[in-house]
Amino acid sequence: MSRVLTSAFEVEIDADNLRPALFIKAEFDSGDLLLWSGLGEIVWGGDTYVGAGHLLNISAVQESQKLQASGLLFTLSGMPTSLVSIALTEEYQWRPITMWLAVMNTDYTVIADPYKTFAGKMDVMQISDDGQTSTMSVAAENNLIDLKSSKERRYTNEDQISEYPGDLGLQFMPTNADVQITWGKSS
Repeated sequence: MSRVLTSAFEVEIDADNLRPALFIKAEFDSGDLLLWSGLGEIVWGGDTYVGAGHLLNISAVQESQKLQASGLLFTLSGMPTSLVSIALTEEYQWRPITMWLAVMNTDYTVIADPYKTFAGKMDVMQISDDGQTSTMSVAAENNLIDLKSSKERRYTNEDQISEYPGDLGLQFMPTNADVQITWGKSS
């Protein structure tokens, strides 16, 4: 698979001291959960990402020559109660989650245009709490999963109006179903 990387990104990858980082953006109604794989806070793309360090675990990203949807498992341990309440109360299924691979220079600033390694939707969330700490795992499906779902459409007036309000192009469709049309000479 070809990669579109900036020249600064490529130079930093070939540097003697590589400083990689992963940035994760999980979108919830109450606000985005922004995490990165290091420590402390870092600003990138106008957003402030909170360092999760060793508390963040991500399953391996799989690539294939085939067109297939490969999911990921994001695990965050030692979660504060505020994140647990978001996980328990908000609708999270099929909400976007994105991950980027970034490299940083010696000043720990992000080199231009990190590479998007995963874009998908949150699917199943599991929370385990042992009384001391909480661990949350989110299984995410790649956006290609949408190719497997069928899109059911009908040629009815109601279906047309739901997609295009005010369009009356199919309003006479039910009456046309029983019309006898004679082609050519009538016998």
